[in-house]
Amino acid sequence: MPPVDRSGALRPKKDMRTQTIILDLDRPGVDSASEAIQSWLESEGLQHRDILRIRLTMEDVLATVCDHADGAIQAELHFSKRLGDLRLRVRYDGDKFDPTAPSINELDGWSSNLLARTGFRPAWRWRAKRNELMLRIPSKKHRTELVLLGCVAAALVVGLLGQFMPEAVKEGTEYYALSFLSQSFLHLLSSFIGVLIFLSIVTGICGIGSASDFGRVGKLMISRFIVITILVCGIFVFAVHFFFPLSRGAGGGGSQLHAILEMIFDIIPSNPVQPFLEGNTLQIVFLATIIGVVLLLTGSATEGIRSLFFQAQTLVTRCIAGICMLLPIYIFSSLVMLFWRNGAGVILQFWKPIVLSVFLCLSLAAGYILVVCRKFRVKASVLIPKLLPDFLIVLTTASSSAAFSASMDINETKLGIDPSFSRTAVPVGGILFAASVSLFYIMSGAFLAEYYHVEANIAWWIILWLVCSLLAMATPPVAGGMVSCLSILLMQMNIPQEGMVIGATLTMIMDFYCTSIRVAVLHLEMLLQADRLGLLDLEILRSKN
Repeated sequence: MPPVDRSGALRPKKDMRTQTIILDLDRPGVDSASEAIQSWLESEGLQHRDILRIRLTMEDVLATVCDHADGAIQAELHFSKRLGDLRLRVRYDGDKFDPTAPSINELDGWSSNLLARTGFRPAWRWRAKRNELMLRIPSKKHRTELVLLGCVAAALVVGLLGQFMPEAVKEGTEYYALSFLSQSFLHLLSSFIGVLIFLSIVTGICGIGSASDFGRVGKLMISRFIVITILVCGIFVFAVHFFFPLSRGAGGGGSQLHAILEMIFDIIPSNPVQPFLEGNTLQIVFLATIIGVVLLLTGSATEGIRSLFFQAQTLVTRCIAGICMLLPIYIFSSLVMLFWRNGAGVILQFWKPIVLSVFLCLSLAAGYILVVCRKFRVKASVLIPKLLPDFLIVLTTASSSAAFSASMDINETKLGIDPSFSRTAVPVGGILFAASVSLFYIMSGAFLAEYYHVEANIAWWIILWLVCSLLAMATPPVAGGMVSCLSILLMQMNIPQEGMVIGATLTMIMDFYCTSIRVAVLHLEMLLQADRLGLLDLEILRSKN
């Protein structure tokens, strides 16, 4: 049994993974609960800024429960740690009441779900006639990245040692162990990833309906994020194709036009099951778009179905997160086989996509900085230092979630963005503003197509543009999420699946600087949007302090 303390004061114990306290949710009880939450978070080593935000959020939610029930209910607070994630649960009896329901100044469930994923907003559910609040604080992603990089290093060592191993030993190890582990992971992943893309697009379109209810702010924000992601991805593809001169599969102009028409006709599936069986991303997107638009138009008449899709997305995302825990095993086994077959020198060929992606990322950031400086008459020497804290956090962790709290502070105290806009734009932009994320897929697709001598025509590059744009916005927010989408990219672009391990290794390297640029550029995009909406304080933006 976990230790129970009815006094409301939590006494952290390092050897205890689960702790529970019981208290009355009156005003003194809410204060005791917030103090207990802060004590627990401090014992787990969270940063002070994050502790303060989480405590204030939970105190506000619990105060709402207190006001609703007039302080006449008792609650249980459960503190636990599982697989590196911190989990806080608050359970209380009473009528069905959601204290996390957003006010009229926020988006509804879609934005709330995004905030819940970052660990800064609790999720509510009604189960067994009890209200339950759950706050899950994800473990820091940089630990996962370090593990994956360690697997790459270990595979490199084993790959080099393979030169001194008998061929019979290598063949037996590859056939009975390494190949089995690698293929098992890919089969598990392919079972869910197509469904996740489908659910992500359906729920994303339903979220646009929430933005419409929100008014012009939501419409502008979501539409700009999506349009800019697609346009910048197109520019990236156009620039990249000059550096990867793939052999052309069609010769004349008539053949090129015919290939493009075939691509358009191929978007429409012959039945609703075929796209998922074949892993055809464009057909999955086509079906998801139709269903999402219909749900959007029918409104409250299909509220239950929309809720079901959101719940299904959460379920599938958790399944993929569990599968991606096996990612280090896949990386190690696949790389060892790659090095044994082709030599460790293949990793030296990564210089071209890495150098090119760094140049394109810096060009994107420089373009935004130039526009913002000229539009708001702010010096670059003033603007850039304000963005550096976020940039450095993400550069060292490859996780935008790690910088979430810092992003909010920078927006509100250094850039002068109205807090009401920042609270919504940061989590929504973290999903939809994915221009630099598309570089992961563009570089992987182009590099692997060149490596495996894939024939490409104009239609091939157009499909690459569309698929990379969609995957960038539909990438699941879990460790290894981008790697999980690589299988769909390779299947759609007719690239051998064995190239996934090369793409995964390349993605891990690019993740650090591409994600850091993404977070920095999101600040600049939010400045432009906030100014258009009249939610920007220019005095704060231009101030050096």
